[in-house]
Amino acid sequence: MKIINHSYKRRGTIEFMFDDYPFSKVIFAPIKNYYFVRTVRWDPADSVVTRNDLEKMEILANEFLGCLDFYKDRKAYKEYSR
Repeated sequence: MKIINHSYKRRGTIEFMFDDYPFSKVIFAPIKNYYFVRTVRWDPADSVVTRNDLEKMEILANEFLGCLDFYKDRKAYKEYSR
């Protein structure tokens, strides 16, 4: 999965588009020093977005924005990766 496009929106949110879901727009919101998926504006032309895909999107977006270290430092990430 790769980032196709991104654009900055209001209140610090960022809209991303990914190559696996080219018609759906994924909105990320800032939480502390990293970004989380807030909503997915899903398009019926794309396949259904799974939780695994959302996690991949979060990792790609945070890596792109330079926040990956903060994302990996969160408690939930450490518990999930065990």
